[in-house]
Amino acid sequence: MKTVLITEPIHPDGRAVLERAGLEIRELPPGAGPEAFDAAAAGANGVLVRLMRLDEARLGPMNGLEVVSRHGVGCDNVAVEHCSGRGVPVCIAADANARSVAEHTMALMLAGARNLVAHDRATRAGDWTARAENGRASFELHGKTLLVIGVGRVGSRVARLALAFGMRVLGHDKYRDDLPEGVEAAPDLDAALPEADVVAVHVPLTEETRDMLGAERLSRLKPAAQIVNCARGNIVDEAALLAAPPAFYATDVFREEPVPAGDPLLTLGPAILTPHVAAMTHESMRAMAVQAAENIVAAFEGRLDPGVVFNRAALGR
Repeated sequence: MKTVLITEPIHPDGRAVLERAGLEIRELPPGAGPEAFDAAAAGANGVLVRLMRLDEARLGPMNGLEVVSRHGVGCDNVAVEHCSGRGVPVCIAADANARSVAEHTMALMLAGARNLVAHDRATRAGDWTARAENGRASFELHGKTLLVIGVGRVGSRVARLALAFGMRVLGHDKYRDDLPEGVEAAPDLDAALPEADVVAVHVPLTEETRDMLGAERLSRLKPAAQIVNCARGNIVDEAALLAAPPAFYATDVFREEPVPAGDPLLTLGPAILTPHVAAMTHESMRAMAVQAAENIVAAFEGRLDPGVVFNRAALGR
């Protein structure tokens, strides 16, 4: 019998997938330390992980490891190179949370365009006269230009939603030519940035994308341009952002999570900061758990879809 370690609580429908496959399931209790992990991981063949950091020190002793499955799409908390060197696929819940993240992106975009934070604070303070100034600072998305950086599962959905709002949409993606209908290709990111009224970041974190929006590129933006980041915090250079803030910055992700108390980013304004919750809807939490579990079962049965293998290139799949 194959054994699966679940590192953090998941939706019961995901656990049910593993149970129906007749797998032995081990679950770590909340706040489990290294010793508890090592004991639970001994002899396990698969790991279903949400946010726990699975570094080489944790994965290395797992001699029977056959698959790591992420409850999500980002794999920066998994020692992917180590897994690739051992021939272990690292799987993602490819489409499970894309709709939720895209909707969260649009919510942040709309909040910035309509100056909702300032309106909320003024209303709570009883300052009805501020509505005129705050209203004049608002704008319609219709007719504005959105630059989507990364037109994959989430970015393509954001692009289609923006088109429905009547926006002009530019798409920058080095690895995709078949952009959604209505999206204009923007192969030169540096040339596209000055055209954007809003920039939406949707690329995975890699060495290539780390700090891709640094000081020089941020300086190319219009003075009134806004940035929405629902990808990974390290893609936007936070130090450069603080040194020259855009007109509005909305982010669901941070260089360090949880954000440390006293981090200067917490004082940035105008801004909206959300605690990495874009994918945390009832629907997506269930879908991520189910797909992450299905990926493990498929790996054990030798029918794993290459499209969900994050390190497929390294594994030659």
